[in-house]
Amino acid sequence: METAQAMSEPLFQSLEDAVVVAETNLLDTQVAVETLRAELDQFTRLHQIQLGPLYSRLDELDALTAETEAAMTGDPEAIRRAVEARAKVAGEDPLLFPADDAAQDGADGDAADSPRPPREEAAGSNGAEPAAEADGPVRPSKTAQRLYRELARRSHPDLVQDPAEIARRSAFITRVNAAYEKDDLAGLQKLSEEWSLAASGPAPDAPQREMWLRNRLIWLRAKQAELSLERQTMMENPMADVLAAYQYDSLTALRSISEQLYTAIQERETLLNALIGS
Repeated sequence: METAQAMSEPLFQSLEDAVVVAETNLLDTQVAVETLRAELDQFTRLHQIQLGPLYSRLDELDALTAETEAAMTGDPEAIRRAVEARAKVAGEDPLLFPADDAAQDGADGDAADSPRPPREEAAGSNGAEPAAEADGPVRPSKTAQRLYRELARRSHPDLVQDPAEIARRSAFITRVNAAYEKDDLAGLQKLSEEWSLAASGPAPDAPQREMWLRNRLIWLRAKQAELSLERQTMMENPMADVLAAYQYDSLTALRSISEQLYTAIQERETLLNALIGS
């Protein structure tokens, strides 16, 4: 049936072009979403491993300072702050330890028996060292992104409708994603060589082609909107704000934040030593 295509050749070609553009946009968005997800997951993990001990040290110094002030003044408000600060360090609910009990303990001299780091640690430490070495951040290279896009355009399960072909492509794209996340260029090259280009949809001269294109364009645009929303949600993650502030350079972000934390630790230690020595 040549009628459907012959009667509106320019419109038919325009529809073909629109589908190609929509596919390209969708795949680019998929790359952006997967890259952002990998960066956020890794940055969050490294942030916890490398900076977690420094945040803990700050909390401990705040608790020691609050407890010292409470012991020196006996002020109920100071005692309340000390209880809350210590509960924060212990990860406990301060409501389980009323300030009145803390004040009574302080009056009886029991506060000195509670576990505390030695004074030398409070005065002499510049903060905890980062935990055991962690893997450096992996940001897929431009070459990996290009290979990923090419493979996705050729093999993505969303490009077909046959269940058996979808299953075959899904298994293949899982391998592609794994290689991409590790920035495994050699692996991506091998996968590219392994894959043979398959036809997408009915043949260009098939009567079903136009309807297939229209339905596909609708689906592609809906999927694009869904992915854009997913990316926007990830961008609202506080860790995404931190990464964005450092142009998505994880190493620079971690280095800068750790320097700020070490400075804050030194200031807290100076304050605590001044209180203890007064």
